[in-house]
Amino acid sequence: MSAVVWQQRPIALTPAGLVASRALAPALLSLVSTYDAKQMSTLSIVATRGLVVLLGSNDVLPWIDGGRYCAPDLDARNLWTPTHMVPALPTDLVQTNLIERAGSSPVLLWHAPEQLLPLAGAQVLTESLCAWLAQELT
Repeated sequence: MSAVVWQQRPIALTPAGLVASRALAPALLSLVSTYDAKQMSTLSIVATRGLVVLLGSNDVLPWIDGGRYCAPDLDARNLWTPTHMVPALPTDLVQTNLIERAGSSPVLLWHAPEQLLPLAGAQVLTESLCAWLAQELT
């Protein structure tokens, strides 16, 4: 993937996801493992070896030191980006290109480290999934 030029958003988006690096994953998973089943069921998760992305409404997302937030772009709803940044190119064009590359939608375009992460495979968060991810990511 070629480097994306980013710019600050004039107004940050309302968070709909929390992005944590692998180093933060154990703390994040430990935190959400204390949630009851009803709270957990309002969240979904996607994980790679480098990032953990927790998806849910802003009022349910936890806060963790070092975590960053993402949300769907207002003009390209299947393109998720950092809440405070936006690609310099028109987001509808970026969305079309990235969904074609990813083969599914929605997609998260993350800036540091730059990567594309399909979000269609997000799994509803459960206690057993938290435990499994904690084991896999430590």
